Amino acid sequence: MCFSSQVLANNSAQPWQPVQELYQQGNFTQSIEISNKILKEEKLDHEQHLQLLTYQAAAYQGLGDYQTALAKLQQALSLAQQQGTLSQQILVQSYLGDILLAMQQPDAARVQLEKLLEPARTLNEPLVLANLLNNLGNVLSIDEDYNGALRVYQEAAEIAQRLNYIPLQIQVLSNQTQAHLSLADPSASIVPFKQALSLVEQLPDNYDKGFQLLGLAQLASRLLQNHTDFVKQNPQYEIKLKNYQLLTQVLQLANQYQDKRLSSYAKGLLGQLYERDQRYDEALQLTNAAIFFAQEIPDLLYLWEWQRARLFQAQQHLDAALVAYQQALTHLQPIRMGLSIGQRNAKEVFYERIRPVYYGLADVLLQQSALAATTQQKNALLTQARDAIELLKAAELQDYFRDECVSSVQQTQSAQLDQIAKQQHTAVFYPILLTNRTELLLSLPDGIRQIVVPVDYQQLAQTILAFRNNVQRSVDGSFVKQAKQLYNWLIAPLQPELLAYHIDTLVIVPDGPLRTIPFAALYDQTEKKFLFQEVALAMTPGLKLTEPHHLPKKNILVLLNGLSEEVQGFPPLPSVLKEVHNINELFSNATVLIDKNFSINNLNQALQTTPYQIIHISSHGQFDRDPKRSFLLTYDDKLTMDRLENLLKLSELRKEKVELLTLSACQTAVGDERAALGLAGVAIKAGARSALASLWFVDDEATSQLVFEFYKQLQQQNLSKAQALQQAQAKLAEQKKFRHPAYWAPFLLIGNWL
Repeated sequence: MCFSSQVLANNSAQPWQPVQELYQQGNFTQSIEISNKILKEEKLDHEQHLQLLTYQAAAYQGLGDYQTALAKLQQALSLAQQQGTLSQQILVQSYLGDILLAMQQPDAARVQLEKLLEPARTLNEPLVLANLLNNLGNVLSIDEDYNGALRVYQEAAEIAQRLNYIPLQIQVLSNQTQAHLSLADPSASIVPFKQALSLVEQLPDNYDKGFQLLGLAQLASRLLQNHTDFVKQNPQYEIKLKNYQLLTQVLQLANQYQDKRLSSYAKGLLGQLYERDQRYDEALQLTNAAIFFAQEIPDLLYLWEWQRARLFQAQQHLDAALVAYQQALTHLQPIRMGLSIGQRNAKEVFYERIRPVYYGLADVLLQQSALAATTQQKNALLTQARDAIELLKAAELQDYFRDECVSSVQQTQSAQLDQIAKQQHTAVFYPILLTNRTELLLSLPDGIRQIVVPVDYQQLAQTILAFRNNVQRSVDGSFVKQAKQLYNWLIAPLQPELLAYHIDTLVIVPDGPLRTIPFAALYDQTEKKFLFQEVALAMTPGLKLTEPHHLPKKNILVLLNGLSEEVQGFPPLPSVLKEVHNINELFSNATVLIDKNFSINNLNQALQTTPYQIIHISSHGQFDRDPKRSFLLTYDDKLTMDRLENLLKLSELRKEKVELLTLSACQTAVGDERAALGLAGVAIKAGARSALASLWFVDDEATSQLVFEFYKQLQQQNLSKAQALQQAQAKLAEQKKFRHPAYWAPFLLIGNWL
């Protein structure tokens, strides 16, 4: 929060100045105590009161207490609205938008900030406008509209420069640098970065300057880490030397103010510099010092334990690396959900600072398993590696839905899953995508097989993306090249084992970008078959997130919901009426809610009165990278994932979970791994054992035929859900007009496959 005291109050001696000094020194608790004392004992005018409240909000934000910070700003806004100027009102509301963004509420922040732009432009208060524009740019960056953010930042930077307001200039220039780096444009990032460097030297030496320097050092580190080719080709920028100088200055200020957080950051980031130069002994010494200063700072302690683990791993000290990774996870797990609070880009925090820790631990365990002396040792290590990624799978869903409870129920009931799979001619396929290789784990009746494929993450991800884009084009066969390649990398190495154990069902736990593709359309060039023709397929976001349970074949209670009409700007789905009618004919205990009757209230009432085992929704829907934008369309409203969860858990009659949630006519955001994670987790979020859904929108006639055939096959006593889907896909693919995989491949059975 970059405060503009010139706007909130005049420049004469003020009672809030000691509070400001304490805040700038990082003494947040003392700053709050002094401000409370002033508020209680002194008679203040509204400007002084307003300034104290805003500094209190900033201090609480510095302590990580965002709810109290929000409450203080709301108090300040009420005061500004009653007695203050329009400038003060807009500035406080701009701070409110910044807090909302830090609390992972970007949509609310955007609404808050955009409504202020027009009145802010009418004022003769350029600093208010500059603060507002900077905060709005941050919101646009979170929405990945980096070009829009850069336009807004540029205007803010020009205003701040004209006013010579250095703290805001540095903040905006740093944000511009970040946006250019997010656009993978390092050369453009250098200009604002160098401007910020020159300005930070003009700041007085204080605690606040230490964090300004630290922010610039982290930007330099990002340049060094993600744009190494650019840095090597442009030695004149001397990024590495500048990073070292910045961190040395941070360390000097940390020593001056005896601040452990600054000391830990400076030592740890210096260790990172030496790590990149492969000067591991010096890096380890600095990292150990960072760990020493971080003993009471868990968000840094796990970070440097992770760094120590990487250093041991790079030197092939696998036992020491394993201990360090385990320590890092021990410190990370209790604080993981809170790490993104206060960070304006929670997704970036998870993917850059959380997920790699789990992968690092798994990587070491997989390396150790390859060296194991006995089969028993090997299986134990492989199980531990898989368990590490299982922890990650649960963490990913919790992070996506921002809900710590989203996977708790399933995790308590997962011990028997491997055993059930073994009894059913079923194998569990667990690909793990690492930076320098791909590991394939296959669970079979007598243990886990480990197969290492020498394909790095980048090469695999590029092929996955091309396959995903091409397989949706129903007019050509451009997907075949990637379908064959992915089969050869991922499935062909498993084939001898699948044949030897007579495997007829493959339960896949897809990793990363593999969530975005239909495995059914991978192509076996030798046998001239698609994968779904060789084995029935099911997907699950994690083994411990899957609850195996056989679907009852008789007296099934079914709720059929459909929307065929054009509503809320969405086109009609004419085949829905026939689809729902045909499915209704298959079941004797079905309730139908169609078009006007498919409303939130009717759905709510139906679910409260009957414990349906199958819930079918044939309507428009989408799964977005932001779960708040994911929805299923009803006649009168949008059914969000939170509302769906609440509806399915409302019924007091329900003793068992919904067995199957079918989402017909939905889609994920194209090719987006995070959106696909939402699709994969829908059954878990909704409290259903399994879900049938599609990766993209499919012709509604093809959808209706496939879904009807799926239910028809599901009534066969000897068929599982996975096998019922396999039969339905086969029948649709036999038709000439639907033989392209774009029509039948995207349908996924998610969760319980039995």
